[in-house]
Amino acid sequence: MSSRNFSNYLTGTSIIIGAILMLIATLLHPPLVNPYDGKTAFQGFSDADFWMWDHILMLIATSLWLIGLAGSEHFFANRSKSAKLGSCLFFVSLSLWIFILAAELTALPILGEEFIKGRNRVLLELWQAIFSLGLLAGYFAVMCSWLGICLYGWSLKQTHTDLPSLFTKGAFFSGLIGVIGILLTFLSFNMGYILIPLTSAPPYLWSIWFGWKIMKNGYLNE
Repeated sequence: MSSRNFSNYLTGTSIIIGAILMLIATLLHPPLVNPYDGKTAFQGFSDADFWMWDHILMLIATSLWLIGLAGSEHFFANRSKSAKLGSCLFFVSLSLWIFILAAELTALPILGEEFIKGRNRVLLELWQAIFSLGLLAGYFAVMCSWLGICLYGWSLKQTHTDLPSLFTKGAFFSGLIGVIGILLTFLSFNMGYILIPLTSAPPYLWSIWFGWKIMKNGYLNE
């Protein structure tokens, strides 16, 4: 296998494995959508059997997925400004996720355990404040990812006319749907239980298709 083919394989595999692991980690995570409902969040934390392992898995998954997506910009035949901006947004998303997951692997477990031992109300309020910040930042991290896919789709549509319309337009519109879903969730967080799965599924599935295409074909104009 040549170095170029290995790079193709590595990038595509990173996207696909990261996406699959991310789905597993999401299914293991307590279903929390409202950053201002600290009581429900703490109950979810208390009842979670795999909090640490789940968040370690999420950190690995998001790193693989987002590094793969950001690095795939180099496989575009014409590296347009929209593709470069999309790549930057994936790195922004990754930075946010590292911050969020670091807090959920350190501050939240420590504060949570201390509160359970001593029932100090201040510790609970601090736990809830950190959780609120993390979940809200998570929405922006996801929105950056979907906007990155939208921009990739715009670039592909403009510069890769040889690719199937379903692939190029699918990236643009699925990413746009994902962004709209996050914005609508901000209007009613309780609707997030329905909106987030429905609007995040299309760009998520497109990212797997994208990873497969790079892994099999390499440069996107071939």
